[in-house]
Amino acid sequence: MPELPEVETIRRAIEPRIVGAHITAISVQDPSVAAPDGPESLQRAIGGTVRAVLRRGKHLILLQSGNSGIVVHLRMTGALFFREPPAGMRTRAVLSFSNDEQLLFADTRRLGKLRYYENLKPLLVRLGPEPLDEDFTAEAMGRVLSRHHIPIKAALLDQHIIAGVGNMYADEALFEARINPLAPADQLDQMQVQRLQESIRSVLRRAIERQGASVDTYWLPDGGRGTAHDAFCVAHRKGTPCPECGQPIERLMLRKRGAYHCPRCQPLQVQETPVKRLSPQPSTPTNTSAKQRTSAATRRPAR
Repeated sequence: MPELPEVETIRRAIEPRIVGAHITAISVQDPSVAAPDGPESLQRAIGGTVRAVLRRGKHLILLQSGNSGIVVHLRMTGALFFREPPAGMRTRAVLSFSNDEQLLFADTRRLGKLRYYENLKPLLVRLGPEPLDEDFTAEAMGRVLSRHHIPIKAALLDQHIIAGVGNMYADEALFEARINPLAPADQLDQMQVQRLQESIRSVLRRAIERQGASVDTYWLPDGGRGTAHDAFCVAHRKGTPCPECGQPIERLMLRKRGAYHCPRCQPLQVQETPVKRLSPQPSTPTNTSAKQRTSAATRRPAR
């Protein structure tokens, strides 16, 4: 799935080619692309000028007048092209612009979406903080994580907690911070939170410099490929030696997602919970002689 570095790379590639132009036509070949509103809803964007191309988390935004615009969510295999997509990828929609540019939306698995918003605010406020923003400090991240008693890997993937981080870069950031993916998010100490905040930012920035990771279906709009995956330490590297200690990288399943890690560099720190010992309860005294008299009485034959 295209994550923050891939979407940011696409944003930077298409922004100079469409900003200032207005949308002249939107052709939808596959109605599922425009679900749930339907292809007709996208027609409301025709005639509007693209004022800016923004990114929020993994969402790409073609901002028009006011707070309206088209939101592109690539999901698993979506891609945008200024040329015919590679063999095997089918074009699902085409956006035409007044400067003769055409942006083709292709998606092999048909999970990606194009959606027009009259007001973008309801979408944007649902997402967590941007990890590359200046106010994404270790203190701010610590406050957010302290409210979630879930594995830290799951917390990083939750777009309501932190926007933009996905499976690959969560693995890389956790490795760089030397934190096990199963560690509870609300139990990280101050030093671990500091390391993780720094590693998230550095991992994402390095990936953007390499134009994203073309592990599978990610393409640049000009048909090029990213190289961030060439520098991965653990993501998608099961069985290969850890670059730090030589231990084979392992993959575990966490909420139906793979989590790659080094078992030696990222040990799971188990916090011992004190065992509560129950004080012995005094036994209830029994009247043995009374029980014996009762038993004898029940055996005595009736006269």
